[in-house]
Amino acid sequence: MITVCVALKDELPAAPEGVDILYTGVGKVQAATALARHLCKAHKPRLIINYGTAGGLNPLVKGLVEIGTFVQRDMNAEPMVPRSEVPFSDIGDIKTQSPHMQVRCGTGDSFVTEHDPWFVYADIDCVDMEGWALAYVAQKYNIPFRSFKYISDMANSDAANDWNKNVADGAELFLERYHAGSW
Repeated sequence: MITVCVALKDELPAAPEGVDILYTGVGKVQAATALARHLCKAHKPRLIINYGTAGGLNPLVKGLVEIGTFVQRDMNAEPMVPRSEVPFSDIGDIKTQSPHMQVRCGTGDSFVTEHDPWFVYADIDCVDMEGWALAYVAQKYNIPFRSFKYISDMANSDAANDWNKNVADGAELFLERYHAGSW
């Protein structure tokens, strides 16, 4: 069985046939809690796939993309550790099972509407609100994890309007990719 994690039903109204879909809610805490509870109740899936929307930062990264690495964009315990690292732990960036490993997504509990110079420094291509947390839970349960994001907006002052207008646009692209994929 494959589990597909999506924050909101608006992003993916229906699951592919034979797939266990989990709507997690928005943000890292809700996503991690929902997935951990699901894994405690269900049979261990052979793969967890995250699908959702993301704000674009790199103009070359658009449409449906597969995430190779997740970074915590709002973990900031400086000067103890650099931004994105968890103090007193070896937790940092999380790599997915993407065969491409090129797109870097910064996960945080805020909707990005303006430029942050750290995004350039950390080489962040897009931003979301759940991916890192889902990847972390999958890693802790030793389950392969892949993530696909539809760039719904450009993480700028128009982001909220653009997201509302485009939130459902990537669902068909994801379902086509899912049906074409060999998971």
